[in-house]
Amino acid sequence: MSRSKHDIHKFDPYIKFLGNKNAVIVFAISMGLSGLLLSVINSEWQWFSRFGSLITIAGLLLISSPSFVKGIYLSNASAFGFAERDEDGNTMVTNEDDRKIGAKIFTGIIITIFGTVIWGFGDLVGKLC
Repeated sequence: MSRSKHDIHKFDPYIKFLGNKNAVIVFAISMGLSGLLLSVINSEWQWFSRFGSLITIAGLLLISSPSFVKGIYLSNASAFGFAERDEDGNTMVTNEDDRKIGAKIFTGIIITIFGTVIWGFGDLVGKLC
């Protein structure tokens, strides 16, 4: 069964990776070790704290992963067995509302990522100038 183009969001290939448990765990451990290493090298433990914000991102991604594991639109499809055909004859299981909800979830994930990075590293911008 072919998926309808209406059920596929342009960022699906990227967002699905963010829900990969092993990749997210590796990211979290890498960030923790990076922060620890920078703190030891520089004798400034603020680095470990800052990298903690990146570990928070990893946790939020895993918590949010059920919302996008099938794809931004398909994870919220309410049609299930009552699919329609799109103009190309492919099965379409989402409706307009499902796609709007999926887009909102995706936007929320992006905002969470940017907000957490700013939270953890925002005060360093002044030191770069």
